[in-house]
Amino acid sequence: MNDILTIAFTLFLIANPLGNTPAILAVVRSFSFEDQRRIIFRESLFALGLALFFQFFGEVFFALLGIQTWAVGYCGGVLLVMVAMKMIFAKAENEKTPKANQQEPFFVPIATPIISGPGLLTMIMIYSSQEQNNFKMSASILIAWIGVIAIMVSGPYLQKLLKRRGLIALEQLMGMILTFMSIDMIVNATTQFLRQQ
Repeated sequence: MNDILTIAFTLFLIANPLGNTPAILAVVRSFSFEDQRRIIFRESLFALGLALFFQFFGEVFFALLGIQTWAVGYCGGVLLVMVAMKMIFAKAENEKTPKANQQEPFFVPIATPIISGPGLLTMIMIYSSQEQNNFKMSASILIAWIGVIAIMVSGPYLQKLLKRRGLIALEQLMGMILTFMSIDMIVNATTQFLRQQ
């Protein structure tokens, strides 16, 4: 059996707040500094709620809807492709789109699939079935999220440091990386699908 800190550290690594912060900043970069921190904090809490939901109800939820794990992977991959394309071509879009017309991201794509993606949710379900200890799993998730939220909320300071040009370059780079991640999700989902046939 794994201890609480080991599980928490594993979930923290899978959530990958350090790697995901530039991508999240790219999504919210058109908002004010205070709004960015508020949005990121809110979305981090949404992601935590989703993680806890899948701890208790993930397998039941999938079973009731007849959803397979590979389907979650496909969904996450497709969503990330859409986000990545928007990031890569963000400069052209932002020139055409007035700031006032932009809407705050709500649940998608920051809370999921960027923070609580299919890999993290699947791992939570696997650990929950192995441990059979709800307190241990909940404690592990909460400890992991202390680190996740701390890093995510401090992310907007990067925007002040990098300025507009640096952030645009970072946004496009992260768009490419997200494209790789999304294709990897789709390939893994395809592998899972083929194994079940």
